Amino acid sequence: MVFFSFGFLGFFAVVLLLYWTIAKRSALYQNAVLLAASILFYAWLDLRFLGLLAISAAANFGIALAIDRADRDPVRLFWFWTGIAINIGALGFFKYFGFFYDSMVDLLGHMGITAHYLVLRIALPLGISFYTFQMLGYLLDVNNGLQKATKEPLSFFTYVFHFPKILAGPVERARIFLPRLEVVRKISTTEISDALRQILWGLFAKIVIADNCSVLVDPIYNNIESANGSTLLLGAFLYLIQLYADFSGYSNIAIGLSKLLGLPLQINFRAPIFATNVGDFWRRWHVSLTSWMMDHVFTPLNFILRAQGRTGLAISIFITFLAVGIWHGANWTFILFGTLQGLFFIPLVIRGNVTSQPSNAKGSVFQLSRLFSISATFLLMSMSFILMRAPDLGSAVDYWLGILDPSILARPTLIMNATPFLVSFFLVIEWWGREDGYALARSTSIGPMFLRWSLFAFLVFLIGMYMTNNADAFIYLQF
Repeated sequence: MVFFSFGFLGFFAVVLLLYWTIAKRSALYQNAVLLAASILFYAWLDLRFLGLLAISAAANFGIALAIDRADRDPVRLFWFWTGIAINIGALGFFKYFGFFYDSMVDLLGHMGITAHYLVLRIALPLGISFYTFQMLGYLLDVNNGLQKATKEPLSFFTYVFHFPKILAGPVERARIFLPRLEVVRKISTTEISDALRQILWGLFAKIVIADNCSVLVDPIYNNIESANGSTLLLGAFLYLIQLYADFSGYSNIAIGLSKLLGLPLQINFRAPIFATNVGDFWRRWHVSLTSWMMDHVFTPLNFILRAQGRTGLAISIFITFLAVGIWHGANWTFILFGTLQGLFFIPLVIRGNVTSQPSNAKGSVFQLSRLFSISATFLLMSMSFILMRAPDLGSAVDYWLGILDPSILARPTLIMNATPFLVSFFLVIEWWGREDGYALARSTSIGPMFLRWSLFAFLVFLIGMYMTNNADAFIYLQF
């Protein structure tokens, strides 16, 4: 498993040793060590698509330089759209071609036209959705004059291949990350402590919370017809918590590992479980992707449609979240998921508070209005995230209809074990650290050192108790 195996621990220990000893005096040497390690890491996981990643990085590096050096707009636009076509083309082929092909065959069948059906099984390259968007963002920023194209291939390849983020983000901005590669990295004991705490919380979220929720959630989704309404409702709640713990866990581990290399990454989650409305949720959930979509999809659309007022704003938001849904995968469930997220924004557009900032940083969760807003948002997002777990639209509809069954008043049929207590503990710590980049960021403020270390020891104990050799893969690796 990524990040959990003894093989990875040995690999990372060697990388740290080389990085902070032999290479510590030169940014060039540090980048060389990091790039070599990242290539080995990706090849270790999936050698088949290492060449694709290298070719894609080389193409984007060269095209960005061509855009930067173009002295006429037609030339600049030629290279820009060539780069867009290469990136979207590669992502579209590997991720969406099979879906479009199957959908076309089904459509022709409904029209009475018999098409020869070819079974296509195109493997999805690891991390392609994430590294493609990073390079797309780079080309867009260079074309829009927000940054100069780098002339250093070593720095650019290190940015693209950087192994903590290559598989599932965060979707890092080149204009922020590349300058960090141009200087010698240093690290303090305070930064090491912070990184280790973030990794610890990420491991706890993944191994103890997400994987335990999975034990309860999977049987429900595998037997939707036989589960009563209350069980289905509880399963929807648990899946949202599972997905959050799984993906935020990955992000915290990745960010912590990168911090140990002197390269901080952007925050990817801001306690979205405690969001007070849909807009607040998406400012807190998968922040690196949402901000990318807002910058490169929403903002241009909203500018084009600015004369349409709130109607233009609603259309821009709808298209943006449709793109978010499609980004997640080639399935009608993801398309409907994005559609629903866009529709959920309509009340915010009507009320004119789409851009209101998150409101949970201050105040008490026990305020009745706040508690109601958090609960309503959690319920709404739990219902919509059923589409992220259901294999097809029919299963999602069956799930929703099952929740509406009178059996929702019956007792859930799940064998709960310790999961409710673990989830409750997880949510308490998450609420406590909701103002920070991760839940344990403020743990140094806990008074007596004994209490701090008792908390850390308890987390390590639980991780050791629940860690297995066949732990579930990170969910977002499939996206």
